[in-house]
Amino acid sequence: MGFLIGIMSERRLLTLPALTRGEEHWKLPLCDSSAMAVALVLVTSDSATRTAKLAEAMVVDPALSIWTLLRRSNSPADEISDALPSAQSIREIADWLSPRLTAAVELSGESLASFTSEQYGRFAALVAESVGAARETMRATGTASATSDPAYLAALTTRWSEWLAALRPLNSAAEANSAKLPQLSAESRAAADEAWRRWLNEIPGIQELVPVLAAHTKRLAAFETSFDARLQSAKLDAMKEFAYGAGHELNNPLANIATRAQTLLAGESDPERRRRLAAINTQAFRAHEMLADMMLFARPPQPNLQAVDVVQLIDDVIATIADDAAAQETSLHTHSRRDAVTIQADPVQLRMAVLALCRNSLEALGKGGNLSLELCVSDTDKPLNGPNCETVEITVSDDGPGIPPDVRNKIFDPFFSGREAGRGLGLGLSKCWRIVSLHGGQIDCLSQPGHGTSFTLTLPLTKA
Repeated sequence: MGFLIGIMSERRLLTLPALTRGEEHWKLPLCDSSAMAVALVLVTSDSATRTAKLAEAMVVDPALSIWTLLRRSNSPADEISDALPSAQSIREIADWLSPRLTAAVELSGESLASFTSEQYGRFAALVAESVGAARETMRATGTASATSDPAYLAALTTRWSEWLAALRPLNSAAEANSAKLPQLSAESRAAADEAWRRWLNEIPGIQELVPVLAAHTKRLAAFETSFDARLQSAKLDAMKEFAYGAGHELNNPLANIATRAQTLLAGESDPERRRRLAAINTQAFRAHEMLADMMLFARPPQPNLQAVDVVQLIDDVIATIADDAAAQETSLHTHSRRDAVTIQADPVQLRMAVLALCRNSLEALGKGGNLSLELCVSDTDKPLNGPNCETVEITVSDDGPGIPPDVRNKIFDPFFSGREAGRGLGLGLSKCWRIVSLHGGQIDCLSQPGHGTSFTLTLPLTKA
């Protein structure tokens, strides 16, 4: 949908995104004062100010209020019903429109709409009638605020079907001028006249300004939406270059160091010298493994998908970490269904991901505490394979120290570690994130300092 430029015989108007009912289509006009409010909203980030500007415009622009009410209740196909939906107040519908306005301003791909002078006059007459009736209702009920009075909005939009009818060609100029203001108090008539004048008032350049702001806002919104993904892609590209460059330059020297250490170790009888040579060999292999981890993260192999029983995989991981958990007096718990849950996944990669989460929890606990694994199958609205996709969720939780808020957004970055230097490269969680992404899933973290941490690995249940 988009704000389109309409052309009249005397001047131009902006139109609101089309409303449809069956094969009928309407594009309600947006007067210049409302267009100015839209322009201000497009360049304002404060939500309260945005809502206030839209509400101020809606008080004297029935077309904008009618359009918002109809769009608020639209079906996915933007079909409007034969009855105008109710709403509590102008402020409520302005608050609904405010965060959606940026997404609505799209100015390409549609033809220009045109209005006749007669239609233009009819719109202005409808403004005066609707605002006059709304002010009269407000005066009768004694309400002080037009934006918060449900009766004001109801009276303002009662003649919504006439707005749609006014967009059809009129039979004559006389028909356009046939609207008569109802019997109004002097105060309400003055408000109606002022609304009419405001609707007719031309603001030079606003028709050109709003489309420019709309296009700019749309580009900015698209950039903000894609920024994280583009940044992640750039980081991965840089990681690939670094990993393969470092691997090429360092693996040969490391292999040479390890080979020489092993050769010397084979002929050495002194225990202390043997210990030192063994340490050299071990550290050379450790450096090689670091490079291998980098290369795995930067350019991992595509998953070798096959049938995997997730229940059995969790049991295998528990058995693998049991000795380490016992050594640090950490209790292991499982809360899983016992019947098989079979999905299509790479068993090696998936096991590596779950094991990385468990080892991360063990390191966070250090000594004592509890580590639990939970498996469940559920429907979800996460964007995996579409809405209501059935998923497998593996949750690894611990009651350790938790993760500080300033660290949480970095935990999946390569080489980031919240631990002191020398206690891991921080690649475990990065590899886990990479593997889950390759499987079309996602990983979420919930943590509060002092209250433990939970990682939930979510995969689409693509059954074998």
